[in-house]
Amino acid sequence: MATSGKHFKPAPAPAPAPRRGRNVLSYVLIVVGVVLLLVSGGLFIRAQVGYKQASEFYDGLSEQAVKDSDGSGIPNIDFDALKQVNDDVVGWIYIPGTNISYVVAQGATNDTYLRTLISGEYNANGTVFMDVDDAAPGMIDQQTTLYGHHMNDGSMFTQVYESLDQAKFDSIDKVYYITPETTYELKPLFTMRVDDDYMAARQANFEGDAGLPQYLSDSLKHAEARSKNAEMELREATHVLTLVTCDDAFLAQTKRAAMVCTLVGELGVAEESEG
Repeated sequence: MATSGKHFKPAPAPAPAPRRGRNVLSYVLIVVGVVLLLVSGGLFIRAQVGYKQASEFYDGLSEQAVKDSDGSGIPNIDFDALKQVNDDVVGWIYIPGTNISYVVAQGATNDTYLRTLISGEYNANGTVFMDVDDAAPGMIDQQTTLYGHHMNDGSMFTQVYESLDQAKFDSIDKVYYITPETTYELKPLFTMRVDDDYMAARQANFEGDAGLPQYLSDSLKHAEARSKNAEMELREATHVLTLVTCDDAFLAQTKRAAMVCTLVGELGVAEESEG
């Protein structure tokens, strides 16, 4: 006699075999994640230590080399003291209303002070340095170019990068470049964003009487912030100081921010160092 299948329960399906490959992959991903966290944490701590070291170094250097102001607010620099630390020192860059007040050196190459303090110690902040092709101590050529890092903690030339914003640019009224011989007063003309191979930004001199104004006019096309009378001022410019920094503090970029400042005048011979 035939029996209906509905009276019988189907046999249970066999349990799936454990997926060992998937479990191993999960463990690997967890381990990789932990390693990445440890590495990023280590890099963060290393960066903080580097910032602290650089801050302490530059604070100490200022205490040693910046003498009492004459009331103008412009620092008086003891270049004899700086030269005892490193003979490559050529000047001092100071921008009122910002944290930019740094010694300037010129190395044998443009890599010499990229990650090195003037004391010779390695530090990611490096030193503000003058282009190797410029005539020392600066402001001799038609264009003097200074380089400084754009640091995550806001130090060095971070505020040069920030001046790509018009409001930030407008907040900077004057720039001073101080050498052993004299103090140069400048004013920002424009801040441009250019590729890192924009070689004109580091060219010291330009051909013919119209060479410098033509360079400035061409560069103005790349400007993201400018003075109100930039077109007129660039035609009258005789010397400029260009401050260059990286476009981004976090990632390697091929762009540069460059603040171009035009010479207003000289404030006289720097004080003789004591002793």
